[in-house]
Amino acid sequence: MAAERMKKVAGLLNCPVCYEVYKKPKYLPCHHSYCERCTEKLQTGSNIVCPECRETSAVPARGVKELPNNFFINRLLDEVDLKRKVEGEDEAKCDMCVDEGKAVALCLDCIMFLCEYCHEFHKKTKENRNHNITELVELHSKKKQVDVRPKVKSMFCPDHDLEMKFFCETCDQLVCHYCITIEHTGHVHNSVKVMASKHREEMEKMIEPVEEMITKLSTSREKVVAAEKKITLLTTEVDQQIDLYYDELHQRLEQQREELKNKLRELSTKKKKGISLQLEQIDLAEAQLLSVKELNDAVKNGSDQEALFVKKQVGDDVKRLTDSYSKLETEPVELPTMEFAPSKKYKESFPQFAQLFDDVAIPDNCEVTGVPAQPVVAGSKIDFTIITKNHNNERCSNGGRHILGQAQSSRGGDVVPVEVEDNNDGSYSASLSTKQVGEVKLSITIKENHIKGSPYTIMVYRDYKTVNKPRKIVNDDGKMGCPWDIAFGKDGVWVVADNNYHCVYLFDSQDKLIRTLGQYGKYGSGNGQFQNPRGLSFDANNHLYVADFSNNRVQKFDVNGTYLLQFGHSGTGNGQLSNPQGVVVHNDKEFVAEYSNHRVSVFHLNGQFSHIIGSGQLKYPWDVAVTTNNQLLVADYNNSCIVRFTLDGTYVGQFGNGHLSYPAGLTTDMCGFILVSECGNHRVSVFDKDGVFLHSFGSNGSAEGQFSNPYGIVVSPNNEIYVADCNNRRVQIF
Repeated sequence: MAAERMKKVAGLLNCPVCYEVYKKPKYLPCHHSYCERCTEKLQTGSNIVCPECRETSAVPARGVKELPNNFFINRLLDEVDLKRKVEGEDEAKCDMCVDEGKAVALCLDCIMFLCEYCHEFHKKTKENRNHNITELVELHSKKKQVDVRPKVKSMFCPDHDLEMKFFCETCDQLVCHYCITIEHTGHVHNSVKVMASKHREEMEKMIEPVEEMITKLSTSREKVVAAEKKITLLTTEVDQQIDLYYDELHQRLEQQREELKNKLRELSTKKKKGISLQLEQIDLAEAQLLSVKELNDAVKNGSDQEALFVKKQVGDDVKRLTDSYSKLETEPVELPTMEFAPSKKYKESFPQFAQLFDDVAIPDNCEVTGVPAQPVVAGSKIDFTIITKNHNNERCSNGGRHILGQAQSSRGGDVVPVEVEDNNDGSYSASLSTKQVGEVKLSITIKENHIKGSPYTIMVYRDYKTVNKPRKIVNDDGKMGCPWDIAFGKDGVWVVADNNYHCVYLFDSQDKLIRTLGQYGKYGSGNGQFQNPRGLSFDANNHLYVADFSNNRVQKFDVNGTYLLQFGHSGTGNGQLSNPQGVVVHNDKEFVAEYSNHRVSVFHLNGQFSHIIGSGQLKYPWDVAVTTNNQLLVADYNNSCIVRFTLDGTYVGQFGNGHLSYPAGLTTDMCGFILVSECGNHRVSVFDKDGVFLHSFGSNGSAEGQFSNPYGIVVSPNNEIYVADCNNRRVQIF
């Protein structure tokens, strides 16, 4: 343990300026220490700038010598000196006699080296006779191991050369006996031993924040070191990505170069082949012409008979060759028209294929502004802005990020891409246009990670002005008597109440009739039987509620048509019904419009009565609906308006007065728009969520898109409009 300690100590004993063992180490106010002479060299004027922390300190009036000694380093120096003497590395002199003779022993109690004479004298004194004295020979040979520490040296007053045995608390300094009596009269002081005990406790408390800061700095250091390692790893990773990217670009460029060269070779071969054939023809024609010319030259030197003999042959050859020559292509059939045309003059405008960012966009810090909170009409352009932000939550200073945006209906369907334009300032202008109606999810990602808030919800509503001809007409092959109301359950299942034939039709999502509830064409009052069924509604468990108008009750069925329960009977009291007409289920309550009691009765789903709404305020309520902001709408048939209530029955207001004529059916779409079927006007009117009229469609008649007493109306889960066209004995789907 002592050896390990000394290894650690040795590293603390060299001056950072001269790199030699400290000589008279002095403390600077910044707590760094240097040799006294080195400290003097650091002095500039009346100041010293610490070479380690760069802090400037004032030199005392009496110079560097007045700076405090570093007692800690001095003690370490003494400890090293003692160890070297104990181990025989340095010669030990007697600490007791004036002659400083060669030491032969060490008193472990006094920590004093003793010469042979002093050794004997030391043992003979009464006060030292029990001291532990060890021969240096044993220590040098390491036959005996000891762990010795030098005695703490007393500090002496620089003014009086007396040991400073007192501490003046008033002046916060060590003093000698003379200082106490002369200069510190009346001050708070005590012996060093007493004061040290007291102030050591204070120092422990004083040092607590330092220890806490050291712990925090240690944690910070770990984080910084971890960050440094990550930067190194990330540098390697990004370096590899750059290499891979440009290797791929290089490969693509090499491929493109090879493709162009192959094309060049093919084009050259084709051209040369044409030229080669042309040259063969020219060479053949030239040879034939030379042959005729040579024959004619030979005749010039021949006899008259020879000339006349070959005349006809020469004439025929010349004519034949002249005809061939006129047809011979004498201009090159292939021209040297090949030209290399680069897309750009790369030396002037070589594209930047990639960028390197220090300002990294953090998806969780990025944001989108301008996404509409209010519903938008299908097909309209939606503009918004994407703001990229870095790890400090500050806006990125440049562009170039790979941002992908897309929108899709929450019900599925086609994915609509988002157009994103880089503004090169950390922001991106984006836009989309979707014809999907209903809830649309807008996703914005950076490197496949969703930014803060993504996906966003945009409500898109149909342009009701485009509603004209129905997509389909359902009449069960003409078997419907008077379709009165329509309701949708889960999985696309929907039902129609037939007022005239006293039954309810159950259709699947493909508009195919599955089954009929009640007895077709026959009325009854038993369980599962109807007399003029009218209002329909499903609850969250896919249970169907049917307002049985003439039986003054509401019946409940499961989706398979199994009868479950009924509630209400004829009367005007609480829980009694008189001609229940419209019905709507919202959360755990069922709201029933009573035509003859001129009110809305509210029940729990088990049939238990809850409360009354609109008594004395309604005249022949026909249908009910609940808005997206949890208000109850009542179609007041004879007052030709729509009345608003809170769900607990407080009157809110009304709308449609002067516009509606005998409103019979009532529904809302998922964007909050209100659709009302009007018996008096034989049409459907559309209002916004505040009751402001927007548009109407339909007219009196039997053609497609016309109505004759339209009653029930509902918007399906896929945002199609179903209208019960009563007197035309059909359901029209828009």
